[in-house]
Amino acid sequence: MSVADTIARPYAQAIFEIAIENNTIEKWKNILIFIKTIASHKKFKNFLSGSISPKYLSLIFITIGTNIIDENGKNLIKLLSENQRFNILNNIFERFVKLEACYKNIIIVQLKSAFSLKENHINKIRKVLERFFLKKTKIIYKVDPNILNGMIVKVNNTIFDLSAQNHLKQLSDSLNF
Repeated sequence: MSVADTIARPYAQAIFEIAIENNTIEKWKNILIFIKTIASHKKFKNFLSGSISPKYLSLIFITIGTNIIDENGKNLIKLLSENQRFNILNNIFERFVKLEACYKNIIIVQLKSAFSLKENHINKIRKVLERFFLKKTKIIYKVDPNILNGMIVKVNNTIFDLSAQNHLKQLSDSLNF
């Protein structure tokens, strides 16, 4: 676990607890996406360098997001500004999504394949994983041309490498090449 993940954990946990308490998980997800999008904009990154005061920085965020950000969101922005934590927004968001998945009994699966898969193939993979893990499955799918035929499936800290490259490596290892 990285330092950013360690720092992001209490933020995400607190946000998630507020979201559960107020039944506003989707709203918080949208707030986090909004803040993350603004903070990652190349023109806005200059503001995050510490050249302006945290009070003014939080005021800019709050002004931009007047229609999206509620009082709890404003408090989060002020806290992130004061502690200069906008650099861990991605980590906070990822941790929040994992907490939501756990709460809803969903497992998040990262699927990478060497070539584009059709929707029905992804659905078949989803059904197999749901039977295996006995949980609903959310698949995050990406095409990775660096994979030599096949796919790589990552579930939590477990990786299923079903690529030809991995099979060749295993064969090579067993033949002691």
